[in-house]
Amino acid sequence: MNFQTKQIFSPLKVIFVNSLTPAGQMIIMKMLAGKVFGDKQLIDFVFLVYSNEIAAAEILRLELINCSFPCYNDIIVSSDIPRISDANVFCVITNLSNPNKIDLKNPISEEDFNALYLMIKVASNFSYDGNENEIDNNISLQNAMIAKAPSRKSIIMTDGLAVIDIMKSLSKDIPSDQFFCATAIPDVAQTILANHLKVQYNDINDVLVWAANDNKLHVEVIKPVVRNDDVTDSLKCNWGIISKKLLTSSGRNHTQFSPSWLKKEFIEKVVSTTSKNPYGPISRASVFCNALKEVWAARTGEFEKKTYYNLGVISDGSLGTIKGYPYILPLVICGDCWTINNAFNEEIQLRNELKRINKEVKQQHEMLIPYCRKFLVENVINKDFVLPNEDGSTISSFN
Repeated sequence: MNFQTKQIFSPLKVIFVNSLTPAGQMIIMKMLAGKVFGDKQLIDFVFLVYSNEIAAAEILRLELINCSFPCYNDIIVSSDIPRISDANVFCVITNLSNPNKIDLKNPISEEDFNALYLMIKVASNFSYDGNENEIDNNISLQNAMIAKAPSRKSIIMTDGLAVIDIMKSLSKDIPSDQFFCATAIPDVAQTILANHLKVQYNDINDVLVWAANDNKLHVEVIKPVVRNDDVTDSLKCNWGIISKKLLTSSGRNHTQFSPSWLKKEFIEKVVSTTSKNPYGPISRASVFCNALKEVWAARTGEFEKKTYYNLGVISDGSLGTIKGYPYILPLVICGDCWTINNAFNEEIQLRNELKRINKEVKQQHEMLIPYCRKFLVENVINKDFVLPNEDGSTISSFN
């Protein structure tokens, strides 16, 4: 008899913050279905929730187990604050109305307050314990996982620039290259181009994004704009971005689609869309999963394989950005490391736009982090924050 089998990898340890959110539940299902780490990768989940959310999280846990997902290995629910050595991957999903930029000029909503509390509580306790490869079997969170330390740097994937800024700034001694956040700006840009040229979304070539948030950004498109477009007949004024044939079939002329249009009107259209914060749970889940999939693929693929992707990261200071501050940047990821894609480094407009982006990044950081440090003292250190129950009584938020 000929039995065909496939190799199953040892379980991946994933700690998920805010698993009860709609976006969080969709991300978890995609992971368990093999759409993020692959269908050969078993997953040990820890759902990190407030202690008064444990009952709801247990219901979710049982539902997921009953679905018989191919990548399921184990799921536990916990309110114990984790260490960096507790997992290979940390997924931080927030309830923030806009996780890329928190408006501190106006009083924050109750939902944003709760989301901030959770992030700040986790981040302020987030550190190496002196030996990140040692697991303390006396801690209940770790007893539920295989007693083997992660062999590579942990991935900390969040859903916004403000989130990674808080996580990095309030954590202790965590290398900045472990923090990532997903962004939908490239998808918005490609959709606008596809609609403008009347082609399919997947026909649009790669876009590169530099951004401080959804309002201050710059976008460049790899030439030709449409994949496999033969631009040998391109008009000289179009600099090889599109062929005459395709331009005609789209119903556009050289004034409606040109290099100058791409540098001005196109970017204005992107900002007009992204500034409205149009992202619902489905969009957030899709963007998050795609980003994590690319980061993971770069680590587990063929040796020296490079992945090109736009992600939110803590800058290393290259390309004139401010070191230690959060940006959305076009990255080249190889293994555990990344560098900024230098495809457009010589563009004068990009250099000028980065000065504007730097100013916005610095302003956001210098407002957000002092606010969060004050929030930490007033609401976490000096007193225990308490979430109300449905009956009006209270219960402590974390163990």
